[in-house]
Amino acid sequence: MKQKHKIIYSIVLLNFFIFSYCLNFNVKAQDSEHSVGFNEGTELVWEVTQLDLNSFREVFGFDPNFELEDQIRMVIREIDESYSFWIVQVEFWDYKADWGLSGDVRSINIAKLPENFNDYLFCLTPIDGYLDAVMENLPSEYYRIGYSIFKQGRSDTGKDYLWEKEFDTRGILAIETHYDEFDQVIVRLEGTFRIIPFGTYFIGFSFVAIIAIIFISLKKKKIRTTSF
Repeated sequence: MKQKHKIIYSIVLLNFFIFSYCLNFNVKAQDSEHSVGFNEGTELVWEVTQLDLNSFREVFGFDPNFELEDQIRMVIREIDESYSFWIVQVEFWDYKADWGLSGDVRSINIAKLPENFNDYLFCLTPIDGYLDAVMENLPSEYYRIGYSIFKQGRSDTGKDYLWEKEFDTRGILAIETHYDEFDQVIVRLEGTFRIIPFGTYFIGFSFVAIIAIIFISLKKKKIRTTSF
């Protein structure tokens, strides 16, 4: 029984440290109004999950440089801050590229002021407040639903289309979709990465729930044992 108590105590202690870290991370992220919500070393892979080739050709007037299930890859190598921008240096592998070789190194600048948003690959966080501020300054062809920004566009062929960019809570592009004028998907690109949907607090609460289940199970076992 002493051994079981030690295990429970260790789990509780581990949970306390993880929960404290999550809380400190969130407080730190809120020190400035808007900041980058991901870390150096983050790996991102997007996959073409839907593609209507005929519709793509009709709307855009050329063939895409990708096929269904093709992937692109990106690794966040460095994050720097200047007076007006967050500067994200990435290593990038385009469609058909060999991931065993070095990728292209690129710098992506994210303007700190939401009014300077320019169809970025990333958003700043906290994302709700950032997107609210972004929408106040975008022209009328843009609108927002949840974490998605929509843009009405017209291609060089004169065809109307709708462009949707959905971000996750870290401000990373999770899904990018182009629709035709009948709201049918032309092409969709989805991130293969996933994060816990309720944020970092969910980690702490999950551990608490696990501990509670273990404690109740041990207690029930003890009651059954003593009843005999």
